[in-house]
Amino acid sequence: MSPDEIVDPSVAPSDQFRRFIIHVGIPVAGVLMVIAVIAGVGWHSYRTVRNGALSLTRSLLQSQQEYVSNEVTNFLAPASAGAVIARDMLQHGNPSVEDKIFYGYSGSMLRNVPQIQSYYLADSDGNFSLVQRGPDGKGLEQITLQNKGTPDAVFIHHILDDQGKLLREEKTKANGYDPRLHVWYQQAVKAGKMVWTSPYIVEVTKQMAISAGMPYTTANGKTYVYAINMSLSHLTDFLDALKIGQSGHGILLDQTGHVLAGHKMHEIEIAAHGDPEKMLLDPKYYPVMSKAFDEYRVHSYGTRAIKAGGQNYITMLSPVPLASQNWVLMLVAPESDFAQFAKADGRQNLFFAFLVVVMSSLLAVLLFRQGRKTEHVQHQLERFRAISSYESHSLQTVASYPELFNPSDDALILTESLADLSQARRAGIWRILHDGATLMCIDSYDRQQDAHSGGFELSTSELKTFFDAVSHGDSLLAADASQDQRTANFYRLYMRSMGSHSLFLGPILGANGPVGVITLEDAPQAQTVTHFVDMIAGIAATRFSAQHYSAVEAARAELADNERVQEEAPDPSQGFLLPPGSLQVEGAKAPETDPSQMDGFYPAVAIMVISLSDMILTAQNDPSENLKLIDEMSQQLQQIAEHYGLYSIRMLGHRLVCVAGCSKVPDKTAPQRIANAALSMREVTMSMLAKADLDPIFRIGIDVGPVFGGLLGQNPRVFNLWGDAMGMAELMAQGAPDAGTIQVTEEMYLSLRQSFLFRERGRFFVPGLGLTRTYVLAGRR
Repeated sequence: MSPDEIVDPSVAPSDQFRRFIIHVGIPVAGVLMVIAVIAGVGWHSYRTVRNGALSLTRSLLQSQQEYVSNEVTNFLAPASAGAVIARDMLQHGNPSVEDKIFYGYSGSMLRNVPQIQSYYLADSDGNFSLVQRGPDGKGLEQITLQNKGTPDAVFIHHILDDQGKLLREEKTKANGYDPRLHVWYQQAVKAGKMVWTSPYIVEVTKQMAISAGMPYTTANGKTYVYAINMSLSHLTDFLDALKIGQSGHGILLDQTGHVLAGHKMHEIEIAAHGDPEKMLLDPKYYPVMSKAFDEYRVHSYGTRAIKAGGQNYITMLSPVPLASQNWVLMLVAPESDFAQFAKADGRQNLFFAFLVVVMSSLLAVLLFRQGRKTEHVQHQLERFRAISSYESHSLQTVASYPELFNPSDDALILTESLADLSQARRAGIWRILHDGATLMCIDSYDRQQDAHSGGFELSTSELKTFFDAVSHGDSLLAADASQDQRTANFYRLYMRSMGSHSLFLGPILGANGPVGVITLEDAPQAQTVTHFVDMIAGIAATRFSAQHYSAVEAARAELADNERVQEEAPDPSQGFLLPPGSLQVEGAKAPETDPSQMDGFYPAVAIMVISLSDMILTAQNDPSENLKLIDEMSQQLQQIAEHYGLYSIRMLGHRLVCVAGCSKVPDKTAPQRIANAALSMREVTMSMLAKADLDPIFRIGIDVGPVFGGLLGQNPRVFNLWGDAMGMAELMAQGAPDAGTIQVTEEMYLSLRQSFLFRERGRFFVPGLGLTRTYVLAGRR
């Protein structure tokens, strides 16, 4: 049970909820209500001011629209009224003085009405006269078409000064000019009344203009058209000069969207290359007006508010009646031009409201944070009290264990308590052996799998920096053991296979310094239970001392009471490891061996098979390096076999076969010797493969049982063993569950269960034997 799962029954959940509501909920709710009221009042005030500003803007713009509409009408009125007066004068006047009437009236109008560009007079016979301002803008220029309809047709230019005095006379080719073919003449004759034409280019002046043509018929039946030309440039200048708010502007266009005059007219002319038919209301130049004109097409004339480019605009469209045509006058002004003061007041109110909201929010956050800190501190105090209580409970459980200081008992409760209290993935107790060069795992508890193991041995040569850290006697926490120089080798040899990362080390101190170490892997609570680790370390140090004296006494008793059963002397040709004195020395005579003593039945032989994957074929590095690695590994395994007094060790392809207890009389120590050798060989093999950056590609199988032995062949004769024990050992190696594990038969388990730790593997069927159990040798007790 973890400390986080401990619940204090004296603290009711309802009290915690009530305290949270009082300390946090009510203040925060009050602040939120204040914020909501301020925000609501500010928003309502802003909306009220804005709506009033919009209403005021529409009223002001409507007055401005009426003024501009009147000004545009007044701008065009001289053309309409003047055309009627001129028509009456010409229609009812004496034909002999027709030219004087035309030139006199037209010249007077040009001198007094600046927006009029020129006057035309043409009849049904093709006669044409024109009056316009002089080339330099001063005086008048009278143009008359002569020799009409002939190749010699010319324009006669009479240039007069301001007093009407002739300055010079010029002639230009007419190039077949016929006024009856032009739109201002044809539309007026067809309509029978004054008609305004669409914009067009005046061929004589090369300027854009619009014409108002007034037709009339004289007494002799001849049809005349008196036309007044208005310069669009003058109309554009007039519209640009109008003040509509601060940045508003107006534009004049027809109902088909062709621009007549107004804002950015010069850019439109350039884009259309001077073609009036292409001078449309382009969204590129008129984004707001294009959108307003689309609204007009749907909803007709009126005042509307639109939004373009993130800004609000007020648009007004009204008709400009001229004769039979209806032109559209459009005015556009930003809403802010007319209601800037209202918007500024609204923004200021919103800004003050925003400041109040921010300050209230900050107060709420601080209050909430303070409440959460208080709750957090209370929770931490409760948690520490729970951990302390649980530590006391765990320590009491450990102290009440009846066999706590019994050297022969495993006392598995120590690692279980460490893992449970620190929430560690795996907890282990390691002992520094008396040679000072070996660290042995007494017990390792995996909390996830709820399994114990032990017996792993690590040497100083492999873990020098780790031994230095342990022998220093201080606690050590490595968040990432693979990156810490002190624990990197320990991680590579022991932790990497389990997938753990962090490591906590707690020293076990004896009378003369560190005698061991406690390891906690992936323990989030390790720092909070260090004093409990120290207490368990004290208990472990006491057990180590008791186990030392018990082991010494047991060794003395064994030497006094038991004689080791001597194995049969092997033939020098058997294997590459033989007992001292049995190897043949060069130049000496080989010891003679009686064949009758080698052949026969061996009742209890312990056999171990180590199955190695084919590193030469599967490894990616140089095969010669792998051969060197195998040679070094073989030398290490020889030394282990000699150390534990094995009968034989022999390499057969990718298999290594070890034999112990090969005697006619059963050797009771053979299973223990072969098991100790198996654990040592596993550690050495794993260490050497790890240094070579290779995976643990081996499995070990052990069995004990009767076999037959005998010498086969001649020169030399080879001693061979066969029987069920040999086959079962090889089967155990092939069927081991994971790489680097030791699988033993049930007979080996029964022989070793008092001295070694096992994990049951399960049952499986063996041909000829039936169902049997197998076990995984985890380590020494």
